[in-house]
Amino acid sequence: MRKLALVGVNNSHPYLFAGYVNGGNRAKFVANCPAWAHYLFPEHDWAGEYGKDWHFSTVWSRNVPFARRVQEAVLVDELVDTIEEAADSTEGAFVCDMWGDYHREQALPFLERGKPVFVDKPLSETVAHATAMIEAARNGGTSLSTCSALRFDPALVELKAKMAAAGENPSIVTVSGPCYQDLARYSVHSIEVMVEVTDSLPVAVLRNISRGIRRHLLLLEFENGACGVIHSWENHTYSVVVTTDRDHRYAMQLGQRDSTGIMMGRVLEAFAANRPVVTYESALEVIRIIEAGKQSAAAGGAETAAAGR
Repeated sequence: MRKLALVGVNNSHPYLFAGYVNGGNRAKFVANCPAWAHYLFPEHDWAGEYGKDWHFSTVWSRNVPFARRVQEAVLVDELVDTIEEAADSTEGAFVCDMWGDYHREQALPFLERGKPVFVDKPLSETVAHATAMIEAARNGGTSLSTCSALRFDPALVELKAKMAAAGENPSIVTVSGPCYQDLARYSVHSIEVMVEVTDSLPVAVLRNISRGIRRHLLLLEFENGACGVIHSWENHTYSVVVTTDRDHRYAMQLGQRDSTGIMMGRVLEAFAANRPVVTYESALEVIRIIEAGKQSAAAGGAETAAAGR
């Protein structure tokens, strides 16, 4: 059994990641994990469904009490005192800290030891930090993965397949989704949908014309002249509407419950194959949009060039 580390746990996602791989103690899971996630798993103790060759054996976090609760709920073997211990005793890591500012320092001990890492969204707060992690992965001969589970939503996969079969390209893309925190921590889901639909088409300029932490309205112009709109609003549901270069329109509701499980399977396949689950260019484009979006909002919605290209 190949050992994995959970790193930087302080939100609901570590429960999901380890729950899909390790299984869990239902009573502890319900007591410890936020209620929104309870329906994703059986109403009894369960075995892991994904990654049969993998097991989350180790957890490390700045928040030790939180880490203990995760450990109990999803059957992680040990809680260690230092991130170096976690990196030495495992074969890969899931970095789950909700604050992207910490992701570089939490990922590097594994990448520098040549061990694959998945970084939960956002990959980082800045293009500079994201680039440093990618370079560390390359230098260590390993892979760095990051993505939103929405990239694997069956409806989004279907939409892309329909466009590909028709030989069409997106001309106008509108993505809607919720935002319960800020641009980096929740709007990132909608940004990743935009990047996935457009196949990482480079953004030339954008504007973030909304006000407030939980409200973002991004207007994007791509280098090929296509355009996009991202509505990220508190309590929105996920959806995407695409008008193609042949004037066809596709509209999909997103947010199916099995997307995270599908993502877990794909990430562990990528670990085994020593490749990123999405390309580094695609991962960087997400961070470019986040960084430029923050700059535009700070400048009152001014047009801002995509960061770090």
